[in-house]
Amino acid sequence: MIIHSKELEEIANSYLNQNGQKPNFSNRDFFNAVLIFQTALMDKTFDNQDFDNMPFKQRCEMAVKCGEDLRKLIHTYTGLDTHKTEQFL
Repeated sequence: MIIHSKELEEIANSYLNQNGQKPNFSNRDFFNAVLIFQTALMDKTFDNQDFDNMPFKQRCEMAVKCGEDLRKLIHTYTGLDTHKTEQFL
């Protein structure tokens, strides 16, 4: 398992120290951030499912719904569709 705690902390701190300046993410930068967030979200979702002793079928349904909701959120607020990867190359 790969852990990037140190790197994530450095990145997060650099954004906290921007003093409100717009970071000017490219579409690729944004997509990379989404991948990191999605991985963290699914990790915590899995922990929650374990805590609730959720059946496998329900876990899969929840994971799919989570992905759909995240895609919709991103499209609503950015106009970007995470299923159209050519937008992020």
